Amino acid sequence: MSDWNPQQYLMFKNERTQPSIDLVSRILLENPQTIIDIGCGPGNSTQILYKRWPTADIMGIDSSQKMIEKARIDHPKQKWMVLDALSLDSNQKYDIVFSNATLQWIPYHDLLLPRLFSLLNNNGVLAVQVPANNESPFYKILLKASKNSKWSPWMRDCEKMLTFHDVDYYYNVLSRLTKHLDIWTTRYYHVMISYKALTDWHKSTGMRPFLDRLSSDKDREDFENEIINECKRSYPVQHDGKILYPFQRVFFTAIKTVSMA
Repeated sequence: MSDWNPQQYLMFKNERTQPSIDLVSRILLENPQTIIDIGCGPGNSTQILYKRWPTADIMGIDSSQKMIEKARIDHPKQKWMVLDALSLDSNQKYDIVFSNATLQWIPYHDLLLPRLFSLLNNNGVLAVQVPANNESPFYKILLKASKNSKWSPWMRDCEKMLTFHDVDYYYNVLSRLTKHLDIWTTRYYHVMISYKALTDWHKSTGMRPFLDRLSSDKDREDFENEIINECKRSYPVQHDGKILYPFQRVFFTAIKTVSMA
């Protein structure tokens, strides 16, 4: 895929940061010394960690050069590194391994989560949020459009670039690692000013693999307009002219205790 667009991503900075706020509030460690934020993006999620634990040694990593460049510009005194999650040094341990809305881009979570859990110090916490919006009308509209005769030659298998699992799946993986886990879902209702805002939200995330397959701006515009027209049937306009966009997310925290080490 093309590199991420920090400006596009931060169009909805508050909405994208709120899950990090909610996840950090459920981490019960008082004084963690070392924290890594996996998939830190432009650093908005990492700032929530800094606010909670200002004296901790916090590293933000992301595979996107542009995202890390933006984080370094906005937060030059903090630690940032261009690095893939799968390339982390297994000998380096952390009190908190944190990831907000990133692991959906990495497959095989049954292997990934034990790998991330192994990076914890004893009594450390793995804290993760992943989107679970694959049953939403928007995602179904996106998949349907990508499979029609006009777009399917370019968009075949794009959906395989995203990984979605339900709560049962994550419980079954994590419960083999620890007895001390907490798992929950939250449905956020984002207020969108237009149908175009719905696609603007996704152009920097879930629509990226699909749009990247198209070679011209005209094709990308046509595909986006097709999505917008279908969304009008599924997301009613409210009395003030705005649109409510429900978005489901899965959260979990898992503690590595001495007995489970």
